[in-house]
Amino acid sequence: MSEAMKKLSIYKDNDQFVIERINEFNHATKRFFITKDGLKEGLQAYQPVIDQYEVEVSEDLWAFVINLLNSSEFQG
Repeated sequence: MSEAMKKLSIYKDNDQFVIERINEFNHATKRFFITKDGLKEGLQAYQPVIDQYEVEVSEDLWAFVINLLNSSEFQG
C-alpha cells in the first residue's frame, strides 16, 4: 500500500488566488488571496515544509509559482 501524499493545489477562482492544502487523509482546506503578493506570502508560509507536498499549479499561475519556488527569496 502506497503512502498518501499531501498536496498543495494552487489556482485562480473567481478573481481570487487559492491555495488548497489536501492532507494525507484527503481533507482539504482553502486559503484565498486577493493579490499575487498575498499568494506569495501564503506560499512562503510553506517554505519549511514544501518538500512534503506534491505541488499542483494551474497553467495560468505556473510561471509565477515556479519562479517563486526557485527564487533565492523562497529558498532562504
